[in-house]
Amino acid sequence: MKRKLLIAVFSMFALGMLSAVPNPTVDAQDEPVTETTQADTNVSESYVFEAQHGDSYSVLARKATQIYGIQSSTNLSLAQIIYVETNLTQAAGSPLLNEGQQVTFNTVTVKEWADRALTLTDEQEAAWDYYVQFTDFNTNNA
Repeated sequence: MKRKLLIAVFSMFALGMLSAVPNPTVDAQDEPVTETTQADTNVSESYVFEAQHGDSYSVLARKATQIYGIQSSTNLSLAQIIYVETNLTQAAGSPLLNEGQQVTFNTVTVKEWADRALTLTDEQEAAWDYYVQFTDFNTNNA
């Protein structure tokens, strides 16, 4: 009973703290930026999402990665998707999101991380594959 009460109080406190956080636009960035080639003409310049209740930056990064993979015909494994979303999230500083907040992912940045994911060694990919079991790849509601 005390544990449930403690969780409820903590949840109310956390929600109160999150509502006090400003609602900035978040952009995923990375150091090098390369030019878009003719092969990338069917890929959007950026992916813009509005955070819904329960969304995290990581979930939106996963969605951007999946859309990029479809649009560019880049076949990423689930482990490689986790690698890309993790690096996009860390590069942005792992921001907390507010409901309704606009989040933009530069397609060039997503491409660069996807290209790096495709060069993972079998051992590195196996390490990232551990996290697949904990990940929901259905981003339809994000």
